[in-house]
Amino acid sequence: MKPLHVAFVALSACPRRGLRRVVGPGLLSLFATTCEPQYAYVPVTNATVIAGHVAADYPIPKEAPRGDVRVASYGIADFGSSRDKDDRLRALHLRVTLIDNGDRAWTMDTREQLVDLDGYGRSVPAYASANAGSAPPTITVPPMGKRVVDLFFPLPPDLQRAERLPSFDVVWKVNAEDKAIAERTPFERIVVEPAASYDPVYDYGADYYWGPPYFYDPLYGHRGYYRGAGRYAGHPMYIHRSETPGRFTPRAH
Repeated sequence: MKPLHVAFVALSACPRRGLRRVVGPGLLSLFATTCEPQYAYVPVTNATVIAGHVAADYPIPKEAPRGDVRVASYGIADFGSSRDKDDRLRALHLRVTLIDNGDRAWTMDTREQLVDLDGYGRSVPAYASANAGSAPPTITVPPMGKRVVDLFFPLPPDLQRAERLPSFDVVWKVNAEDKAIAERTPFERIVVEPAASYDPVYDYGADYYWGPPYFYDPLYGHRGYYRGAGRYAGHPMYIHRSETPGRFTPRAH
């Protein structure tokens, strides 16, 4: 299964300074150079650094670990149809990595994963995609296998910029070792310094393209923050966000 159609750029709170064209295989996309500061969202609990990116790491199950669930935020992404660069909304991009080191398969339903915002309630992801294997919404992780799942949560209209979104919680659920396991992972916003490079083994790359198939939740309009996300379903997607996971500045507390 191919994930969504994506080209990455740095996410910044200050105005963009210029556009540069990026040519992909049969496709054309635009991205912007940016200035500091940049924002990132890091987990408050269970945080660990994996290939330069901060993720919350949960041994599964706790009492006798046979694998891991890792939850990371890739910030706020510009999201929309590749056919119209002026038709964009902003979505929170989360990545869940499922690592099954046991002898029984795990499953995860992307429709059960939630973002919880103070004052706005909970939302399911509008769009989901995964690496090779079973397609969303039901992700199967084979024994001794690994799956990487990307979830996109369009944000409320008044929270479309990182400086307006100081924190959020991810409420995730996975079925592993014959039991349903659920956790809440809080994330907070910090300022980062852009790094010169990133790890292409962990990431998809700084400039690439995703297209159908991917999963759009037809019930998102009743369970999400933004009512217009379904207009992109079934078409190649344009998404851009930070091209590097960033180098984290010292915390003030």
